[in-house]
Amino acid sequence: MSRLAIADPPYPPQLAERRDRVDGPLRITTRSRARRWYGDGTRPADETPADFHPAAGEWDDPARHRALLEQLHDEFDGWAIATSPDGLEVYRPLPLSCRVMAWIKPNSIPGGHRLKSTWEPVIVRVPESRQNRRGGQVNDTLIAGTPYGRRFAGAKPDAWTHWVLDALGYDPDEDSVVDMFPGSGAVTAAISRMPIPIDQL
Repeated sequence: MSRLAIADPPYPPQLAERRDRVDGPLRITTRSRARRWYGDGTRPADETPADFHPAAGEWDDPARHRALLEQLHDEFDGWAIATSPDGLEVYRPLPLSCRVMAWIKPNSIPGGHRLKSTWEPVIVRVPESRQNRRGGQVNDTLIAGTPYGRRFAGAKPDAWTHWVLDALGYDPDEDSVVDMFPGSGAVTAAISRMPIPIDQL
């Protein structure tokens, strides 16, 4: 039996360089994702937070994310952390046993940058006894649309949860899974709808 965990925390803050004047010096700006979506941060007037957490701002600290990784590594046999492409840096250096998978979102919302972000990384630590390919292989990329219309920003589609569990070698008869950030409940609900692996039919 393996203890598994899926962590989808508020993503690290977004950093950018900007000039206040065309010929002025560059300065670094920080935009909190955690406080915008889950706390008291600024947002458009017609946008409501997915859920309110007074301590959401703690996730603006890179050390908080690193502490999460270390907790998962100490307490679970296998785990996954969802983050943003620019958020990967707060988790480095990764343990040697970790891999980075890519969720490709063909329906992602355009942002303000010339480059449209259409993917999100998932840091995965497969249980040691399942790291070889004897139990089958899983692609390290997933193409699945974002589930628009859900109240929670950042909610993951069922396909995302099933892909992550497949990567961890999840066995519903033997393993336990902890959803570290229940939020919308989408991950927990998807776990209950996990298809039976082909080799168990």
